[in-house]
Amino acid sequence: MRLVVVGTGLMGGSFALAARARNLFEEILGVEPDPARGRRAVARGVVDGLVDTVPDDADAVLLAGPSHTVAGWVVRLADHPGVLFDLASVKEAVLDEVRALQGTLPGRFVPCHPITGSEKSGPDAADAALFQGSEVILTPGPETDPDSLARVAGWWQAVGARTLSMEPRCHDDILAVTSHLPHLLAFAYLQRVGDRHLAHAAGGFRDFTRIGAADADLWAPVFDLNRRALLTALDDLETDLAQLRGYIESGDQLGLKALIRAAAERRRRFSDDS
Repeated sequence: MRLVVVGTGLMGGSFALAARARNLFEEILGVEPDPARGRRAVARGVVDGLVDTVPDDADAVLLAGPSHTVAGWVVRLADHPGVLFDLASVKEAVLDEVRALQGTLPGRFVPCHPITGSEKSGPDAADAALFQGSEVILTPGPETDPDSLARVAGWWQAVGARTLSMEPRCHDDILAVTSHLPHLLAFAYLQRVGDRHLAHAAGGFRDFTRIGAADADLWAPVFDLNRRALLTALDDLETDLAQLRGYIESGDQLGLKALIRAAAERRRRFSDDS
């Protein structure tokens, strides 16, 4: 069994390391447009070697590049005999683009999104344990081959993840709130922070802004791809901020405490379930 990983950074590299540790594939090759990153991936043992294009005899191809590149790769590999799967954090726009270009989804393409990650990037950040205990959402279309779907789900489960299926639009609505909006807020908030603030920042600042160190080349296209759901989430947030501002302006301590307690309870429920 031969796996080709297109994009040898954090996510693709972590899957490669996890798959290697569990002997899921006999050989793992990488396609990496960044020569320096490719050399690091080989040096770290993320991949056995690099190739310029996906070989015809690859049994599986993981599309681990930025979300906005996935549709192009799916179309390019539409007739490839191997199983294709991806890591894009936006699903509806990617699948719509494939259908617009190709007319249909290739049957052997299984859209995926692992709900885990890091603000770090590159093969040096790859971690074989990254997917252990995580959730991987599969968003297959009616065209998706059941055998390919089962094989991909099995690979994810083998590296320690639990899998579930979801409609692409539902996935994007949820991720707009749980992932894309928090990143956007961190980026926006950090515009207000200067050196005089950093000199006095501590744990709360560190916790809130950790994801603000993420890669612009990755996140700007994600915001664009999930524009519909993200703008809706922003509208809802503006309503909540207006309510919070109103409590502060009017000195409404009861309303303010109720809002904070409701927020704290939601955070406790997340901690209890994690």
